[in-house]
Amino acid sequence: MSKNSLRFPESAIAGGRFGTARISGEISSAAARLNSAEPVALDTPIAQLVSGAHSPRNRDLGRLGGGTMNGLEKRYAAHLDMLRHGGDVLWFRFEGLKFRLADRTFYTPDFAVIVASGALELHECKGFMEEDANVKIKSAASQYPFTFRLVRKAKGGGFDIREVG
Repeated sequence: MSKNSLRFPESAIAGGRFGTARISGEISSAAARLNSAEPVALDTPIAQLVSGAHSPRNRDLGRLGGGTMNGLEKRYAAHLDMLRHGGDVLWFRFEGLKFRLADRTFYTPDFAVIVASGALELHECKGFMEEDANVKIKSAASQYPFTFRLVRKAKGGGFDIREVG
């Protein structure tokens, strides 16, 4: 073999074609499937997402990025803002603090809240509580001298707020 010859892996060659010829063939076959009148089958992971099958992995796929509130957090922020105007809350901030629990393990509560007495409280909003979130909030409550509260949506509206201890 001369030093100017090219070597392609077996995986790059399909049906005697390689490179752009193989890719253009895949594109044209995909376009033909999409243009046909018959329904196109979804890949298994996409079918599970569309069907609403819930597993911890599927919940992670739908998570919002850091610094973005979900619906429950938005409603609770509006509630805290109402309490601020009433004088019961002096200040609050979404994801304002981060706590180290162990090496490479951190906990960021949803809200840091200073109440009228001047005490700092950390509020965590949860619609569904995964085991790791439960362990983290309890660990943080045992390691740091602040009041940690778990906020859940109450039946009939409002919020169920309980101290974690």
